[in-house]
Amino acid sequence: TIKEVSIICEVESHTLRYWEREFDTIFSIHRSGNRRLYQQKDIVNLIKVKNLLREEGMTIKGAKNKFKDSRVDTSLNFKIIEDLKEILKLL
Repeated sequence: TIKEVSIICEVESHTLRYWEREFDTIFSIHRSGNRRLYQQKDIVNLIKVKNLLREEGMTIKGAKNKFKDSRVDTSLNFKIIEDLKEILKLL
């Protein structure tokens, strides 16, 4: 759910909803009634978006272009894997 993903990604729910609208082509969020249900690939993409915007200081437009060009850095992927391992330890 959005609350669980909010905790995992360490961002507010309203930020996730905003990113969903801005990056609509990279997410496949399913809805069950009035609830959002995220898949693992959506969570990975949200973490990528977060890193691009907050760690690398990119703009929304720059991050969109990075995803369109499919050039998301592999070092970013490594960081995401490490972050997910830490999250798994907490769960």
